[in-house]
Amino acid sequence: MRKLDITGNDFPAPGRADETPRPATGLSRAGIAAALLVFLVTVAMVGKFAHGDYKDAEVWYDAGRRVLSGDTLAGLPHYRYPPTFAVLVAPFAALGFPPFFFLWYALNVGLFGVALRTAGAIVFPPHQAVAARHYWLPGLLVGVFAIDNLFLGQTNILIMSLLYLSFLQDSRGREWHAGLPLGAAIAIKAFPAPLLAYFLFRTRLRLVTAALLTCAFFLFVLPAPARGFQRNLREVVEWGKRVALPYVSRGQAGDWGQHSLDFGNQSLPAVARRYFTYVDAQVMAREAAPIYVNVADLSSQHANLVVLALFAGLCVGFTAACGLRRRRSQLARAVEYAIATVLLLLVSALSWTYFFVMLLLPAVVAMRLLEGRQLLGRVSVWAVRVALWGLVAATILLTSHYARALGNLCWASLLFFIALGIALRDLRASETGPVAPARS
Repeated sequence: MRKLDITGNDFPAPGRADETPRPATGLSRAGIAAALLVFLVTVAMVGKFAHGDYKDAEVWYDAGRRVLSGDTLAGLPHYRYPPTFAVLVAPFAALGFPPFFFLWYALNVGLFGVALRTAGAIVFPPHQAVAARHYWLPGLLVGVFAIDNLFLGQTNILIMSLLYLSFLQDSRGREWHAGLPLGAAIAIKAFPAPLLAYFLFRTRLRLVTAALLTCAFFLFVLPAPARGFQRNLREVVEWGKRVALPYVSRGQAGDWGQHSLDFGNQSLPAVARRYFTYVDAQVMAREAAPIYVNVADLSSQHANLVVLALFAGLCVGFTAACGLRRRRSQLARAVEYAIATVLLLLVSALSWTYFFVMLLLPAVVAMRLLEGRQLLGRVSVWAVRVALWGLVAATILLTSHYARALGNLCWASLLFFIALGIALRDLRASETGPVAPARS
């Protein structure tokens, strides 16, 4: 039988001092399956390229080319990022579009593997041999969202990798190192900015300082040689007014307008507004019958109050689950990071389907909790199981526009939030006393 310490971690094997969880030998079969899946997706990407279906990769390429030619970014359709990302991709854009398209695809495939291994390093002790299922099963659970990112050419796999690296460094007590990837992620895409509030809650002041300094460097210093300081500053300010300020001041998703309430947006604010205002949830560009799921027709002001109340409830639930004191055990900290990740998806103004690739870490954490369920009560075990199956059901229901209008991924994320919160309370209790074992 495996020996677990009070934190739910395996006792380290003697003679090993590496910092990466050691995969079990069964990973070879999973590796073959993963290689086959990557091959099939690559074939599909070649087909998309041949048919001119470039999606957002073309937007990033155009942005990079504008940096190289000195043109403005303000008039570029669909580019809602600060100049930082355009400057970062400019060297790839210099190679021409075909190399750019496939290099960006290959980079995202590699980054997904990095994110998966980083999630394992966050959850498992460095000396433990990790069963292959703890890698391939979470990867499979979010596989649809990962493939969606690849087909769209989106940036969320990159953002996920940076955030997971920040969590990993923080878990090892390296606050300054942890702030660097978080700051870079915020500078590329403002979506992860609410995590600063989480780290302030945990009084990780050096981490937050490092993140803010890194973000400022990527926003104002890095693009300056290519864009000019004054021009870059003007473009950043314009981006802030157009994209960031509307969310901070009014909770609106920048210049997306009505499109931000389409069924594809699975954030809690969007789903709440579909429930409490008379709004068509059908995609604006789609010529199809409208979809209405509202149970009330509140004014915009009253709908905002409902959203604020829901946010307050999430904050109370997060504090109740995590407690005011930082956890000692690696597993408890990993659960807390997973809850913070789910919370980030819920509170964002925009959480399109491909954003939910970030449920990779919560899925890895859930698998680990079920393996070490000696530390959990019966309610926690069943809640975690329901959350995993809820994600499966929500993924299947992606084929239904009506289910997406009702917020299938939002509800699946809420299940994760609740389940992980209940489990974390059990883990907190295990740090001070025994927890009644759960039946398998």
